[in-house]
Amino acid sequence: MHFIGVGGISMSALLTIAHHLGAKVSGSDVAASDAFKGLVKDGYDVYLGSRPSYASAADVVVYNAAIKKHDAELVAAGDKAVTRATFLRDICNFFNRTAAVSGTHGKTTVSAMIACAALAGGVKFSAHIGGIVRNFQNNTFLAGDDLFITEACEYKDSFLTLSPDLAVVLNVEWDHSDYFENVDRLYASFGAFCANVKKGGAVVLGEGVSSHIDVCANDDIRIYRYGEDFSMEPQEGGGFTLYVKNQPPRFFVTSAKGKHNLYNAAVAAFCSLLLGIEEDAVRMGLAAFLGVKRRYEYMGKTALGAPVIHDYAHHPSEIQAVINVARDGAGRLIVVFEPHTFSRTQALFDDFVKVLSQADVLVMLPTYSAREVPEEGVDAETLFCAIRAPERYYFSDYDGAKRLLDRVAVSRDTVLILGAGSVERLAERFSK
Repeated sequence: MHFIGVGGISMSALLTIAHHLGAKVSGSDVAASDAFKGLVKDGYDVYLGSRPSYASAADVVVYNAAIKKHDAELVAAGDKAVTRATFLRDICNFFNRTAAVSGTHGKTTVSAMIACAALAGGVKFSAHIGGIVRNFQNNTFLAGDDLFITEACEYKDSFLTLSPDLAVVLNVEWDHSDYFENVDRLYASFGAFCANVKKGGAVVLGEGVSSHIDVCANDDIRIYRYGEDFSMEPQEGGGFTLYVKNQPPRFFVTSAKGKHNLYNAAVAAFCSLLLGIEEDAVRMGLAAFLGVKRRYEYMGKTALGAPVIHDYAHHPSEIQAVINVARDGAGRLIVVFEPHTFSRTQALFDDFVKVLSQADVLVMLPTYSAREVPEEGVDAETLFCAIRAPERYYFSDYDGAKRLLDRVAVSRDTVLILGAGSVERLAERFSK
């Protein structure tokens, strides 16, 4: 099996799982991401650039949604090529049960939390996570074939290939505007995902979701709704109480920061219990959860002592959640933002302006284009000009931003470096 775009966090995990299941694997990409470097370190046959001979020699070629139709390796693969989403569906068939976690925000964290609960409970499971889980130091965990825990991504309707035993929808907000023309179209896709649940399975609908997704409960599918069938209440000093209909309250603790992560942990706890994981194991798994790389991750300090936090947040709601946590600090909030795709910036322009204007100091970087060209939306400079933060700076490179932060960010300040692109490289420069 050959994987085109193997440096992606999902693709690298799928290569690892395919190897674990007995396939001879190889992969290619155009840039050396951390996931790519990890595969190199682990001895996998992966390379940068294009070698069509690898694709033509393989029995199956897996490619992700960002690969263009004219890619030389994809052309060489011919009818042996399958999408990442189709291959993920095929992987699910190797396991007795599948739990698929979807949503605009939080699916990586919730998938990882369920995996930690399964680990604590001794479940024979494997996991495909969209981030590096600190408990595993990996984006995969391979410990059996009873349960498969996976993220379910909505981009280009890729999650519609799945037929899970448990389908989770954490939340739905308009995103991926280059594919979904409006939020109604997006809700329809999430509804179709829920309708794909296997007979005898269950659907868990998160806060505010059930009023937009029409899924009919019947003898074959159970529906659980946040606010009706289960809910959570934060507790003083940390942790939360999980309330489940017709059951006694349960108290859980997690070190994950922010009210949004208490919500994530509550959904993870409820889903873990549905999957048959013992309550004490769920409690131990959540308490032991160490977080996911690039999710409110402490990176180090500036030259003058300001703590530097990096987060994958690239949607206005995610940025707001991170700001809410960071505002506990006494000094200024310095936000460094690298927009992710031109189309997202255009579609959510007013929301980006509103949330980023909360920064005391804003540092804007050029748009991480991913799969797009500038003509497909709005660039970072246009967004920067509309934001009304008290202090604003625009830099075309990470070097200039690093020098500024070292010069102006003092110990009482908090620096947030936000974005889903390569801005992690800037954050890593503050590591000691």
